Parts: sequence; structure tokens; C-alpha cells
Amino acid sequence: MRTLTSIALILAVVVVPAAPAAAAAQAACTWRVTALPAPAGYSHAVANGVASVSGTVVGHAVRADGTGRDAVVWQNGSPQVLPKPPIAGSGSNRADVVNNQGVIAGVWSGTNGVTAWRYRAGTYELLPAPMTMGIAVTGINTAGDIIGSSFMLSGSSQGLLWKAATPAQYTSLGFSTYAVGIDDAGRYVLNTGVIVNPDGSRITLSRQVFVRLYDRGRILTDDLAKKTVVEWNTSGQVVREFSGSYGHAVNTAGVLVATPPGTPYVAVRNGTAWEPFTVRMTTSEGITDGNVIVANYDHDGTTATEQVAGTWQRGC
Repeated sequence: MRTLTSIALILAVVVVPAAPAAAAAQAACTWRVTALPAPAGYSHAVANGVASVSGTVVGHAVRADGTGRDAVVWQNGSPQVLPKPPIAGSGSNRADVVNNQGVIAGVWSGTNGVTAWRYRAGTYELLPAPMTMGIAVTGINTAGDIIGSSFMLSGSSQGLLWKAATPAQYTSLGFSTYAVGIDDAGRYVLNTGVIVNPDGSRITLSRQVFVRLYDRGRILTDDLAKKTVVEWNTSGQVVREFSGSYGHAVNTAGVLVATPPGTPYVAVRNGTAWEPFTVRMTTSEGITDGNVIVANYDHDGTTATEQVAGTWQRGC
């Protein structure tokens, strides 16, 4: 992730076998939102990613004068605008991913083109890339290694890896190929269904599936023919499969956000139960190991206005 994807409030979700009455009570559980505020001088803010443990949220805020957007980080619900990268000219900035050490990555789009960046210890590192019309940053690990893609005018794409130890270099993952996630060991998973291990060895998933996400050792895919979500481990084995589609986010415990059967709107898959959000949404940006979900939503109940950032917690 979509890295391309909150607040330090911890809510433990315990999944246990339930008697019929308890199961009915669990089915009544919903996920309720707390808005993430926009910084002063901005019309609204959008979340793009969240750190798995610290709950730091990153995204961008739209300037009130309509001239563009600036990268934002939320700590404990309080927004801070990142400074402009050291790039000449005007433009817009967005933060897409963040790790638990506070290292952030994103993309600047300006009069001189697009540039991916890493921001750590208060300093920008501008990341090299092939000639491109666009860049997406979709993942980061504890070391600060970043994955992403570049997009050409022809419509083709190229997967990229920027290692923290060599910020002035990038590794091409191939054309029409990109990584859907990277872990702390340096293992990454490609959209082609290939797991690339730290030693360079490769494992190919044994079924034809659409690969959505790799996060915290869990690979989420869609079997489009069977209309199921299929989860795999890093050995290429199926862990679970259930009716639904499009896994958007998953945490270490396996609580995930996906689309249940018969609806376009996402819900939380908690054990074997689907739990709805209090506002209809079609995507989410991430979930922490403390079971806080980050997503953008229609705050006023209408699609006529822009979505805004929020964090979601479970209530029964």
C-alpha cells in the first residue's frame, strides 16, 4: 500500500469462541471514529499511513487558498506540518508511510517534476528514480528501507526499492512489477505473487491470485474466481480463506479490514465475525497492533465534500 497506509490509544480486541448469546453481542460491535484535525490554515487533511505500534499517522493537508498540499504527521492526534523539501520551485508535498522509529517517506510534486523522499531526524533525503511522470511510495520497514513504483507516460510502471543504508541509490524490481510490502528482515512480496527473501531466494504462491498487501508477515490476496480473501504466510502456505474481497489492512494478530460479500463497503474481520464501521467507507489506510484503524471518511454524510482523516476504535 496502498502505503502507500494512528493515535496512541490502545484497545485490546480479544477473540474467543462464543456461545450463541455472546456471538450475538459480538455481532453488535461497531467501529467508531475520532476525527484527526487539520492544521491551522488548511481546509482539510487526509491520512495515508500509520505506524504499526507507535500509532503515528502521516498524510497531507490541503492549503486553504487552494495552492496545493503539505505533508502532515499526527502525534497523539496533534498535527504537525513538515517543512518543504530542499527542492527549488513551488509544489505539493505528501507523506505516505511511517515506521515506528518516526522515519517518514513521501513524494514531492512540483514545477520541476516529482521526487520521492525519506525524512529522518529532521532531515530530508531526496531519493533517486528513473525518468518518470509519477512516483508512489507504498511501504517502509524498521531500518527505513522503502518500496514504491515509478510510472511512465506510456502507462508502464517499474517497482523500486530504496535501502536506508544507500540513500543515493535505488534497486529496480522490474517493469510492470512492484512490491506490495516489505518487512524488517528485508523480505518483500511482489504483485506477481513472488516472495523475495533476504538471501535473494524466491517462493511463488501456488495459486493464481491478485496480491493486495504484505504486512507483518501476512500476505493478503484475492482469489477472483472464488470471490475469497486468501491469506498466506512467508513460506507460501495458505493460512486462511473466507468469502470477501480486497484486504486493505492487517495487523500482527490478524485483525483485518476488507470488503464482506454483497457490499462495496469495508468492515473489520475480527476472528470469523464481520464488524461494521459506523460510517460507510470503501477503503482504509492501516491498522495498528493496538487495533486502531486509520481511514478517510465522509464526515458530513455527503460525497459532495472532500473526505477527512480519522481513527477508528471498537465499541460494543
